[in-house]
Amino acid sequence: MTSAVDRMFDPPGPRGRRTIRLVSIASAVVLIVLVAALLYVFGRSGGLDADRWSIFESAGVLKLLAKALLATIRAALAAGVAAMVLGTILALLRLSRMSWIRGMVAAYVEVTRSLPTLLVLYFTILMLPNYGVRLPVYWQLVLALTVTNAAMISEILRASLLALPKGQLEASLSLGLTRPRSIWYILLPQGFRAALPALVAQLIYLLKGTVLGYVISYEELLYSSRMIGEYTGFLLQSFLVATLIYLAVNTALSLVLSALVRRITDTGRSNALIDN
Repeated sequence: MTSAVDRMFDPPGPRGRRTIRLVSIASAVVLIVLVAALLYVFGRSGGLDADRWSIFESAGVLKLLAKALLATIRAALAAGVAAMVLGTILALLRLSRMSWIRGMVAAYVEVTRSLPTLLVLYFTILMLPNYGVRLPVYWQLVLALTVTNAAMISEILRASLLALPKGQLEASLSLGLTRPRSIWYILLPQGFRAALPALVAQLIYLLKGTVLGYVISYEELLYSSRMIGEYTGFLLQSFLVATLIYLAVNTALSLVLSALVRRITDTGRSNALIDN
């Protein structure tokens, strides 16, 4: 039985896989050369001298970076959960049989997903207080990330639901399930499984979007690294350390979520073969 993922994406053939491999190798070589050149220039100017990095041996600096990393993860986790819930609701509403509901939700999704997250963040800062809504900086960042990412998640999930065979819904209705129960118990789990790779990419993008907390002085990783750099006089070193932490966190998150996607996808394929 063909999985929903296979129906949505055609796997590359031998020539396509060879092209992807060659492009990946070429990109890696270019990236390594670029990084080596930057390190050479940086080292020539004294940026790699040990005394300029000794500040990161301080327990106070390490504690501040750890606190900032925790603040970044807290904001990303809250926004990720809220965006998944809101995105799922929006995707289901766009599949409603009532045209006026579909039209209103489609207009909302098209508008919000075209807005930069920074613009939405400025709206929460400048506009909401005029209507008596004053949010802490943490919730300002979470709200902005939720609004923009929920719109993207809804489109990803809606596309995966539309890619499912129509016979799935018809079969569940013929078994006596109502339409809402059919969507909730039959279509939605399959839709999530098909959309997992794209959802993983969106969640990683959401995590990187937490750097916008810098604008509202939310003490996330970028803001805290700037404070450390300005206090010690080693601003570039502080930003480089923050960059390395972001790379480590994003890589770890990508590996964990990718492993989860493979496990869920393999389980779904195994169940499909058993049912077949």
